[in-house]
Amino acid sequence: MLAKSFAHPPLAGTLFCGLLLGLNGPAAAQTVPDTARVHYSVETVTDSVPFAGARKWQQGLSKLTRLQVEEHRLWKIGLTDLSLFVAGDELQDSRYGLNFIYECKLRTAWSVLAEITPELLRYRDVAHSPLRTGFDVESQVAARYYYNLNKRIRKGKSASNFSANYLSLALGTGVGRQGYSTPFTSGGPRGEALRASAALFYGLQRRLGRYGFFDLNVGLPLPLLPQVGPLFSDQSWPLLAYVRLGLALGR
Repeated sequence: MLAKSFAHPPLAGTLFCGLLLGLNGPAAAQTVPDTARVHYSVETVTDSVPFAGARKWQQGLSKLTRLQVEEHRLWKIGLTDLSLFVAGDELQDSRYGLNFIYECKLRTAWSVLAEITPELLRYRDVAHSPLRTGFDVESQVAARYYYNLNKRIRKGKSASNFSANYLSLALGTGVGRQGYSTPFTSGGPRGEALRASAALFYGLQRRLGRYGFFDLNVGLPLPLLPQVGPLFSDQSWPLLAYVRLGLALGR
């Protein structure tokens, strides 16, 4: 009797374990599909009308003035070398010329400039005398320091493209007995074969599109030939100013 009573518990335990395995087996074998999905989206932020308009205006200005175009040499033709003097209804003196200019960078903010200007002259020796025709040639060499160019580059307003404000020291000459001026002085007597003057300038230069330029400066001239100065005559302040517009080609 004792032997039989000890045989039943192992059998019952075996059956109980089998029952548990049978109940849990299908649940353990079943896999739950992963239904989680990752979605990506790109949010597009449109500029407001004022900011979009400002950006288009800046892009247009940059294109017009070639702000971000780097140039080391600039060929220019000035189209504004023209002067007329009329007394009453009679032309007394006129000058028509073209400025042929070459400017080259030495460093980012420093450049040298050379210019030659052939001029056609029409003038009267005295009032009511017949008009005469003449020809002379003016020229200048100058050094320029674009003092705010590096600042404009840092602000994105310019590249190394001659578009900045400058200080300049220049030497000018006039050749031809029928002329009476240099690039910086005028009003002397005719008949001198060579005239010369120096000048100190403050100015600004900007590019106008791909093929244009604008140069405005104010200077203090000093006559050198046929005689020196004086710098200030008759207690006057002989400031000169001129604007040049023309064609330009840089590289």
